Amino acid sequence: MSEKKKEPLSRRDFLFGGLRRLRGEDRPEPAALAAATQGVAPDAARQAKEAFLRGNQAYAVADYAAAIPEYRECIRLFPAHLEGRKRLGYCLYTAGQFLQARIEFERVLREAKQDNFSALYLGLAFARLGQPEKAVAAWRQYHNTGEVRIMRELNLQIALLESPEKPDLADVAEEVEETIRIRKEELLAEAAGEA
Repeated sequence: MSEKKKEPLSRRDFLFGGLRRLRGEDRPEPAALAAATQGVAPDAARQAKEAFLRGNQAYAVADYAAAIPEYRECIRLFPAHLEGRKRLGYCLYTAGQFLQARIEFERVLREAKQDNFSALYLGLAFARLGQPEKAVAAWRQYHNTGEVRIMRELNLQIALLESPEKPDLADVAEEVEETIRIRKEELLAEAAGEA
């Protein structure tokens, strides 16, 4: 008698962690996802997924103000939806709601332990909130060797923040944001070149 081979966790399964199980599909899932979906009714899970997808549509066209209530609804219905929390945090950050963004990124890092996106933007939120030590601590959690430009900029800003003459935190945040913008443009140009 052979045991059924466990299927690997796909990104989609992670994003919608447990929704298949709640819908009654017969797929094994890791214990962490089962725990995350415990107590979430199938109807609430469906509504959370729909809100997340609506939020993604607004997010894709950079309409972050429209995405915020959708992601909030997703998280209200499905509190363990980490991708929804990350995207909500980013939308809040772009809207200048740095304290609320900080809270969302901290929650993601508390659950996921390691998340480069959340560490990067948590540091930015702390910089915008005037808390250099916490910005440095958040950026020290960012370990993405595939993003050398961003790593280099963070290391530079950490060194400046730890120097005797402290830079203006608004300037620090703007430099990191500019580096992210340049990297996004590079990635878009690469994707356009491949198409």
